[in-house]
Amino acid sequence: PAWFKSGYRKKAVCEKCGYRAKFPEKQMSVYHVDGNLKNINQFNLKTVCLNCRVEIFHSKLQWKESSITPDF
Repeated sequence: PAWFKSGYRKKAVCEKCGYRAKFPEKQMSVYHVDGNLKNINQFNLKTVCLNCRVEIFHSKLQWKESSITPDF
């Protein structure tokens, strides 16, 4: 994904609730805060846990989930 190519990496801690993941690559997702999937500015990208992912989906936040990271 473009965010990965830009140098952004998933964090081990959710930036919404503070959950610390044991396996960040599998337990975390990357979101674009402004809803624009082409905006890969570091300030626009947030690492979110799977629980917060469900909350974001059901909320009125404009955050959009990025494409998944391919297995290397």
